[in-house]
Amino acid sequence: MPTQQSIAAFTLVTVCLCSAAHVQTSRHEVIGEDSERRLVLEALKTGILSSLGMDKPPVVRRKATQTELMKMEQLYQEKLSELGLNATRTNRVSTLLLPDRVQKLHPGHRADSWRRHVHWHRAVFMEKPHIQDELSLIRAELHMSRQVLERASRKVKVHLWNSTRMRHAAWADVTSDGNVSQSIVLDVSDEVQKWIGDSRAGSLEVDIGNRGAEYKFNVTLKLTHQRSTRTARSVKEDECGEGELCCRQAVTVSFKDIGWTDWVVAPLEYTMHFCQGSCPQNYKPASMHTQVKSRMAQISRGGTPRPCCVPAEYQPMVLMHYDSRGKLKLTPFEDLIVSRCHCA
Repeated sequence: MPTQQSIAAFTLVTVCLCSAAHVQTSRHEVIGEDSERRLVLEALKTGILSSLGMDKPPVVRRKATQTELMKMEQLYQEKLSELGLNATRTNRVSTLLLPDRVQKLHPGHRADSWRRHVHWHRAVFMEKPHIQDELSLIRAELHMSRQVLERASRKVKVHLWNSTRMRHAAWADVTSDGNVSQSIVLDVSDEVQKWIGDSRAGSLEVDIGNRGAEYKFNVTLKLTHQRSTRTARSVKEDECGEGELCCRQAVTVSFKDIGWTDWVVAPLEYTMHFCQGSCPQNYKPASMHTQVKSRMAQISRGGTPRPCCVPAEYQPMVLMHYDSRGKLKLTPFEDLIVSRCHCA
């Protein structure tokens, strides 16, 4: 069960940090900051995979359709509400951009239009979204839909402004009220982030090409922002002080940075915590046993190990992901995010 195994993700980190506390050097001399972060992320990845009964990340050969994603998103939000985590939704802000124009490109406008018999259309987004300072872009999705045409190819090519790569995707069937249409959703976060951040860039151009019959399609750009919570968090609560006493250390985990966005759908990132720091006499004792253990360490002058800084409470997290069979599912982890530390 995830609730029994997810704590394994932090066992290696806790052991290393507790062991380092017995050495008469600083934490950064024992484990460098970069090495420590890598250690935490590797332990986290191993723990999550173990909790899900996997040896390695699954290979997803078929992505869920837009309809399947919408249904699972609703279940995901219901699960968050059930666990009392609905407050996280207030941190998300969505912006929908419509193209200023969609135009057909004349033959020869693109070098590959005649050679490969590809019909190209260009969607042009002129106005950049106004993103407030307290918001950060966490995802940009290109949504396309069309009515089913018998002679139209199942595959589509997509190329974005200032990008060196060409995307190849396939239309997924969506049935609603007896009408059949086809849709595609592409993650274009990197390209959109560059476009927004480049003050010299004008419009964002999206070229969409297909072989076979021509068709009319709808295209939109959905941006998801997240409010920065860094200013809202208490430094005393989340960050270790100069004295390096037992406390929570915050680490932002981005599933994109660790290369898991192909099978982890939500959340895209979250702030985890681990416990670190020293445990002197009577500091945050978990129990009477802790006080006795601390006293024994003092009397034996280090012959008996001191209490260790470990998690005291947790808050849950829900993972929306593909399983080893390629099916989209929800897995709650009730003991993954540390909310309080003590000495034990």
